[in-house]
Amino acid sequence: MLRFDNIDGCSYIDTMPSLHGYKHSPLAISVPPTDLHLLDGEDTGDLYIIDSVLHPDKAEVRPQFEALVWRGITTSLASHRFWHCDILPLPPWIIHHRNALVYGHALVGDTVCFSISGSEGDGTYCFHMATREWSKAGDWLMPFDGKADYVPELGLWFGVSEDLPCVADLSGVVRGEEPPPEKMRVWAHDDLPEEWQPTQLFKPRVISLGSGRFIVVDFLDAMEFDKDCNEMVTGKQFALFTGMEVAYGSKGKSDHAEHSSINGRSDGKGKGLTRALRMIKHKSGRYMFNNQQRIEEVL
Repeated sequence: MLRFDNIDGCSYIDTMPSLHGYKHSPLAISVPPTDLHLLDGEDTGDLYIIDSVLHPDKAEVRPQFEALVWRGITTSLASHRFWHCDILPLPPWIIHHRNALVYGHALVGDTVCFSISGSEGDGTYCFHMATREWSKAGDWLMPFDGKADYVPELGLWFGVSEDLPCVADLSGVVRGEEPPPEKMRVWAHDDLPEEWQPTQLFKPRVISLGSGRFIVVDFLDAMEFDKDCNEMVTGKQFALFTGMEVAYGSKGKSDHAEHSSINGRSDGKGKGLTRALRMIKHKSGRYMFNNQQRIEEVL
């Protein structure tokens, strides 16, 4: 594996250890640098990688959760730090399951929370990085499909829920608290043309730019009416990039001003609150697909 970094305008590429096992559909959770990393001037963090398609009953022979960590080795003469690849356990509550799917994940403080769904039940589990131990939050799933990003300016997590932009307060998940409906918001795409329909091939993405600003990427089919078969069929396919900003109060023009607060209330303001939280849409741009080129992933 390779790591790319840019420091003071200079680009660097260094090698990292290989994973111990093949990942069918890996998910990467980047952990920002801590005080431990900064002691020796190395501005780096850790990387946790889990397979989104799990086979827990084969975990002993097939590593499915690993971590690339920056760890030191101290001798009598000097102290050195290197990248290490560690095999990590899966939640003990699912080790007897044959198949499971990582439905969503989020970094909550020093804990990585995973929502895992399978034929034998659903659950949300918390991996505590300091102790490398698991705890179970509950038999429920977090509201996000895939990754949820934390925005410290707002004290909330943002991602995608059922193909729509979503915000929720996940601060209580580590304590076993399921996010209540009053601490969630989902914004509908009712301003798009009716003939633009979500494709079944790719899921939407929400990319955080920091300070409550996002790029929302929707993969859409432009439906056309086929006179021969007398029904709507898929025409052109494209990706729609939309700049969005989330803020409290009345800054800018909201895409749904009349629904910009929960239960009609708009008196709340402050971190971790979804009342009076507005999603402000900025410019949008389309990238049309063709037979030779298409976008399959946005990071």
